Amino acid sequence: MSLTEIRIPIEQVREGLYIRLDSWMSHPFLFNSFKVRDARQIEALRASGIREVAYIPARSDCEPLPPQAATVQPDTTLKQTDPALQALWQEKQARRQKVAERRAAIGQCEQRFNKSVNSVKALLKGLFARPRESVEQAQALVTEMVESLLAEKEVVIHLMSSKAGDENAYYHALNVTVLALMLAREVGLPAEAMRALGLGCLLHDIGKERIPSQILLKRTPWTAAERSFYQQHVAYGIEAAQRLPGLTPGALEVIAGHHEMLDGSGYPGHLEGERIGRLARIAAIVNAYDNHCNRVNPADSLTPAEALAYMFKHQKAQFDPVLLKLFIRCLGVYPPGSLVQLNNDALGMVVSVKPDRLLQPTILLYDPAIPKEEAVFFDLDEAPELAIVRTLRPAALPPEVHDYLNPRARVSYFLERASDRR
Repeated sequence: MSLTEIRIPIEQVREGLYIRLDSWMSHPFLFNSFKVRDARQIEALRASGIREVAYIPARSDCEPLPPQAATVQPDTTLKQTDPALQALWQEKQARRQKVAERRAAIGQCEQRFNKSVNSVKALLKGLFARPRESVEQAQALVTEMVESLLAEKEVVIHLMSSKAGDENAYYHALNVTVLALMLAREVGLPAEAMRALGLGCLLHDIGKERIPSQILLKRTPWTAAERSFYQQHVAYGIEAAQRLPGLTPGALEVIAGHHEMLDGSGYPGHLEGERIGRLARIAAIVNAYDNHCNRVNPADSLTPAEALAYMFKHQKAQFDPVLLKLFIRCLGVYPPGSLVQLNNDALGMVVSVKPDRLLQPTILLYDPAIPKEEAVFFDLDEAPELAIVRTLRPAALPPEVHDYLNPRARVSYFLERASDRR
């Protein structure tokens, strides 16, 4: 919704007005739009040479100074050399440097993600033609991920760009593996169990090779016969996995049990409670989450926040309650991929979270005054006065905001290493 803006001279600006500035490079403030909170900000605006601003009545606490009063306001303009103004410019320059560093770190993470996707694609395609080599590739990939996770004190979960279409199976396998290992680390599983879990998650859907694509890719509801046929992929997966060399019992447990539910509503064994192994319980949670976020028909997909809320409110009985709470704690109230509005009305997309600071994710901010290739990444923990007030669906975004933020058609995650941030 577009809000009315009124152009006013700088002399009419007062505390409590919500203003928008024209050029991000022409002033020392972190945002182009903000509510004026004190006289020093007004002084900084004047010292920056700004002579006119856009005033937004609907977001302001008061009206501008009347022209008569504005003409007699004392001249409190700071000089360009004033230390207070210089400090603002230095803070903004530091912010720009940090944005550049974050962009570089995310680029490094994207490169590793794309390399991992290609590895998953190669090993899954060659799994039955070259079983030993493919399993060894899978083990190597999982081992690298486990060692990286266990070596890091701070985990950063990033939203990644990924393609849709016929690549979905590979993204799904990698996404489930990443999320499962992240949850396993939070649980405190030993490295050996994490490796078994990761290997099982990479291979958990190998039985789908025998399911017709017209069932796998169907966008309308399945018939009872189609659903029954689809559920056979678990039995087919177990059969195939038992022929593969080097698969541990833990990996087989994941392949066999990733659709089993704690209340007995899962398949193929309708197992309940303690009859479902811990690794399978972890896999069931992350598999369900990824399926909610990345449905065959993208229009039916839930946002990350909706997916977590749905699982907690409507599927709680199906999942291990301790593991589900830990999973929500890992991803946060606003998981990467969530479109959000801040309490200053700014719009953005959550691009990464740290499990120890769940309410202060990193947000890609929408600002039409900044080219989208230079868009600002903003860490909420650096601005205590800002907070997320609500999440949005992609369809609710104005076209220009949607184009700028570019919400992912497919939600994929990867874990940033400390070396990415160097």
